[in-house]
Parts: sequence; C-alpha cells; structure tokens
Amino acid sequence: MSLIVSFRQRRWIVAACSVLAFGVSSFGGGLAAIAQDQPAAPNTTRAFAEVLREWKAIDADLDRLTNAYSEATEVELRRTLLAEYRQKIAISEQTLAELRSSALAEYRQTPNKDADVTRVLLGVLDDSLRRDRYDEASEVATLLLDNDCPEPALPDMAGRVAYCRDDFAKAESLLKQAQEANKLSSEGERLLEDVATAKTSWAREQQIREKEATANDLPRVALETTKGRIVIELFENEAPETIGNFVSLVEKRFYDGLAFHRVLPGFMAQGGDPAGNGSGGPGYEIYCECEKPNHREHFRGTLSMAHAGKDTGGSQFFLTFRRTPHLDGRHTVFGRVIEGLDVLAKLQRRNPQFNRGLPEPDRIVKAEVLRKRDHAYAPRKVGAK
Repeated sequence: MSLIVSFRQRRWIVAACSVLAFGVSSFGGGLAAIAQDQPAAPNTTRAFAEVLREWKAIDADLDRLTNAYSEATEVELRRTLLAEYRQKIAISEQTLAELRSSALAEYRQTPNKDADVTRVLLGVLDDSLRRDRYDEASEVATLLLDNDCPEPALPDMAGRVAYCRDDFAKAESLLKQAQEANKLSSEGERLLEDVATAKTSWAREQQIREKEATANDLPRVALETTKGRIVIELFENEAPETIGNFVSLVEKRFYDGLAFHRVLPGFMAQGGDPAGNGSGGPGYEIYCECEKPNHREHFRGTLSMAHAGKDTGGSQFFLTFRRTPHLDGRHTVFGRVIEGLDVLAKLQRRNPQFNRGLPEPDRIVKAEVLRKRDHAYAPRKVGAK
C-alpha cells in the first residue's frame, strides 16, 4: 500500500472535528486498511480534550510526511519517510484507542454537550463498522441511541451494525426509522430489503442451535492464529462429509502455518490454501453438501467451503464477517465461530487481485481438534472408488 493511499484512509477523525454541524458525510474511509496490527493503548483514560489535541498533532505530522513523500525523488529518502510514517501510524492507532475511551467516558458524564465528543464517537462508530468490529460499534451506537443523540444518520448506522450482529429485528426497526427520516443510506436500503427474509432464516437457525446446545456433541476445532484464538463448532449433522474431510486435515496438521490469503472487508476471511494464492488444495476434491434440503445458511462467523465450482472444494474455507445470503445453497456451510469473533475481525485485510504492495497475511499457527464424535473422520474424494 502506498503512503498516499494510507494517508487518504485515515482522515475521518480530524474531518469529523472540523465541521460545524452533526453529520458523518465528512468522515473518510476509516482506518480499515492501516495499522490493524498495532497494540491497543494502555487502559487509562486521559481527558478527552488532551487526547484530541494529541491526535490532531499526530495528524499534522502525518500530513507533513505525506507531502514530503510526494515531493521526494530519491529512493532512500522515500524509504526513510515511509518508515517514519509507519512509526507515526503505530502511535496514531494507540492514540485512537485512547481517544475512543476518553470520548466514551466524557459522553457518559455529559451526553450531547460537547459537539467534538459526539462527532468523534460518530467517527469511531463509522470506523468500527468499516473494520467489521461490530461489537465495538454496537457499544458506541447503543450509548448514543440511549442518550437521544440528535445525529440524523445515527439510526442508519446503528441499524447496519445490528444487521451485521444478526440482530435483525433491531436492524429493521432502526433502518425503518432512518427511512422515515429520509436518511437511509444505499447500504441501509439494501439491508432493509433483506431483513424480513433474514429474520425468518435467523429464527430457523436459532432453533437448530438450541437443539445442538442441548445435545452438546458437535465436533470443535481451535485455530490458533497470529491474531489470537478462534474456536469453531462443526455442523456434522448437515455436512458430515465436509466435516470428515476438515477434521482429517486438521489432524494431519495440514493447516498449520497456512495464511488467510484473502480477507475482504465486510465479507469474509479465506484460508486453507497451501499455495497461498487461492489456487492450492490437498490434492483431491470433495463433494458439495450445499444443495441438501437441510443445508445451513451464512450468518456472522459462519465457516463455509471455498470452491471453483460444484464438487471442486478441498481444503480452502472462509469465515464470514456478516450474513451473506447470496452464498446460501452455493457453498457448504459446515460450522460457526463460538469463540473469537473479535479475533476474526482483526485478521489482516488483503485482496490478492491487487498483487502490488500486499501486506503480510495473518496465519493459522496451529489447528487442533478439541472434541469429536466416536468414529473415523476421512474425506470422500470425488472420483474415488
């Protein structure tokens, strides 16, 4: 990623604090593509005004570095400026975490009194939504809604957050509120069109999960990643052949060290390819189970098979950040995240279609079967006798 692109994608906080009226139209693209791997700030809360001044000073430094980089012609100087810029980005990410904490604390004490506080929280909400950190976004949205924040775009933003957290009834209520106020975004409009179907599908899914919880016998796998631990429960009842293949690969340590090579914001994280570019597999293919009448559907944290066509899956899988109904019946859903949704959201975004300047991917350090049923697990390979 170039310095200029990174710069353009980090401007929303300062823009938010420069406008005179509430609104999110001046917020830029968020921080989704930068500084994802930086450590969180210490859990101490300084005064909001102090942290905001620090943030603006950092922004001015980044501005200076961006301009210097644009004007530099010597390769070595550009490298030096880029290194300095990345160091400053790391600091800015820590300051952003502190800015969020201080803004939340200030708003809880005196809601809707300080325009800068409210605007920063709206920026934080927008940024968390763009980065698929829906629980963080929900905390901010709930606080603003509970205190009757007058921001006209808030119901739309909060409705989109609720949809992404599979709270479709709440999403419907908020998005309709935005629609009535003529403040529904194009994304909100698209989600509102799906929400009735989503509520029906989610009710069916919840009934299945209740039965699964009572039986408490589904296999589970843990993925220790470079961002943390993700625990997945596997849907053996609906996709036994896919589970047979997946568990066998985990037990063979096939996935250890493999990258999440394709991670697209607002969509999913794909991994399981030994080639690391989407072209690899275990050396065989397995049958799809997505056309069965009892197939499961894609919600937040769903584990599903990647493939290049019917019965071409092997080892590649993806984990969804949110409901993706266009994949239902087309890709075999075979599990869901039961621990580590926050970790999933932190995986490094990267799109292999843009092969220049790709960031280093996050990886599966170790995949481990935590429990399984008392029978052998093996793939049924396409074409095998």
